[in-house]
Amino acid sequence: MPTALQPVQAPSGDPGEQFAVVAVRVHDCRASTDSVLRAAGLTPLHVNNESDAVQAISEQDVMLAVVDSVMLAAARPDQLRRLRQEPAVAELPVILLSGDGNLDIEGMVQLGITEFVVGRVQETDLAARVALVLAGSQATRRRKIAAARLRDDTRAISAALRSTNDPEQMAALVVRGLGETFAACQVRMDTFPDERVPELSASWSRKPSGKGLPRIPMPEAADLCASLWDQETVLRVEDHLILNEPDGKVLSATIPAELRTSVLAPLAHGDKVLGYIWIAGTAPRHWSRTELSLIQHVCGNLAHGLVQGHLITAQREVLSRLRELDQAKTDFVATVNHELRTPLTSITGYLELILDGSAGEVPPHMVQMLEIVGRNAARLNQLISDLLTISRSDAHASLAVKEIDLAGLLESVAAALAPAAAANDITLQLGPVTAPLLVDGEEAQLEQVFTNLLSNAVKFTRPGGTVDVLSDVISTDSGPQIRVKVVDSGIGIPEGDIPKLFRRFFRASNATAAAIPGTGLGLAIVQDIVHQHGGELAIDSAVGRGTTVTVQVPARR
Repeated sequence: MPTALQPVQAPSGDPGEQFAVVAVRVHDCRASTDSVLRAAGLTPLHVNNESDAVQAISEQDVMLAVVDSVMLAAARPDQLRRLRQEPAVAELPVILLSGDGNLDIEGMVQLGITEFVVGRVQETDLAARVALVLAGSQATRRRKIAAARLRDDTRAISAALRSTNDPEQMAALVVRGLGETFAACQVRMDTFPDERVPELSASWSRKPSGKGLPRIPMPEAADLCASLWDQETVLRVEDHLILNEPDGKVLSATIPAELRTSVLAPLAHGDKVLGYIWIAGTAPRHWSRTELSLIQHVCGNLAHGLVQGHLITAQREVLSRLRELDQAKTDFVATVNHELRTPLTSITGYLELILDGSAGEVPPHMVQMLEIVGRNAARLNQLISDLLTISRSDAHASLAVKEIDLAGLLESVAAALAPAAAANDITLQLGPVTAPLLVDGEEAQLEQVFTNLLSNAVKFTRPGGTVDVLSDVISTDSGPQIRVKVVDSGIGIPEGDIPKLFRRFFRASNATAAAIPGTGLGLAIVQDIVHQHGGELAIDSAVGRGTTVTVQVPARR
């Protein structure tokens, strides 16, 4: 134990200058107190009241306080209690110089004052108590600094985990990080077979030539980890040669002879154990609760990261496969366009020549058959065109936007379909236009929208029926919109089929039953084009009462 004038050396890494708060009114012991504190390497800071003490402790690196009974007697108990509740003062050790020894000892203990010098102050006695308290404070400080450093290191490991979605990289980061943080010699991580995480094994060794920890047999490892996870704990073996932990036999039976201490923590997510992390060292070691808690924290982050990373990796693989399929579809459509469109053009060309009589007069019964061939060739050509349109829509091709007058476009579409309507005794008429119908869009695509809608209306309306095209400008929260309604008195659509109409190749059940020709692509194409123009498409229909299709697109501003 140091004498009165023997300094207590501060541990390496502590701040160079440290202080002691002194509240001593007895002048004959003040000089001795200062002498002892300086010999211990502390600079005395004299205070006379509560606020001075709090300020001094808050601003300086104070290691302890020395108070005499006269100063305490001058302060009321409630002031002392309030002072000890200050964060800066609460954990500060206090040495009481009790000249008469008649103080309320129990009350002092309640205030956290447990070190006393009774009677006249002797420098040797005071120095011993200062040395004892200072050593305890410095030991506590070293533990706190070490714990803070461990927390910082484990936070760095967790941050590194969040920086990647690659499970193998996560495993490598954790085994290396835990090994370096806890000064281990070997670290191993294994996962169990599970659909939520990949099967991984990762190891780290302080010596590059080290063989690494062996894999624990799967049944024993799974049972041990499940038990630990249920108890919310880890397995620690401070010395494998003095084994006090029954579960540690699993590790002792596997661990190399040169390794003496181990910690095994389960990797788990939810209620299911996914694997384990095993940390080992060559010397016996006491594992603190702080260290074990931080290891559990890292294991929890790793388990969560592995589950998320495996999911993201699987999603990326699916996305890559979908891209390959999309490219295959694009290649197929291009092949269809070339390999079908070319001979089809030749077929329709020769049909026109034959029907025109270029190859000689055609008998009437053959004309009828050739016209059937021509109609089916036209249907096939339309199907190819629809497939190409769908392919361009999937590729999100950019629009060639310009100002378009929908009134003129609707007139053009209606004029083109008027012969087909008249041939089936259907009245096709445009409603009056009361305001300019100007929009920004691609003319060819919008023309295809209304051509499809009007041709559907004509196709599904019985002879003697009507098809009306109504248009106007409406106000909405997002601004003015052009609204076009195509209203027919046709066969209508079953209620259960309406939500499915925009699926590709889907056809209403009554249309299929009536053998009305079609590909089932028209409305899917219409919806894609309308959405690309920032608009909306709606259908209202009932079987036997006709159909109303409403298109809304933003008006030109």
